Amino acid sequence: MAVPIGRLLVENFHVVSQNLDQGTCKLETATTVEMNPRQPCAVDPLEPVHRVYNPREFNQKAVSLHVYSRPFDTCVVYSQEQGTCGVIKLHYQTEYGKPSLRPGS
Repeated sequence: MAVPIGRLLVENFHVVSQNLDQGTCKLETATTVEMNPRQPCAVDPLEPVHRVYNPREFNQKAVSLHVYSRPFDTCVVYSQEQGTCGVIKLHYQTEYGKPSLRPGS
């Protein structure tokens, strides 16, 4: 992930518990780092749950770029505040540089 304009915070989480069938989870903040034009970030593949946000106190606009290494069909989304999680389906306009032929893409 990179921020060519502005700065953002990346909060990384440790998943304490997760039950996708019930849609529940418990997350603990592991680390929080600033991402800016000179300091990009990478997602830890062993603990990939994170959020990128622009805190009010930064008082500036920012642009972020996220590049994923392979097509993922689904991902799990989390709400730390509500203690919930769930799987969502992802859609692509291109795969491996060619227009996607998947329905709904």
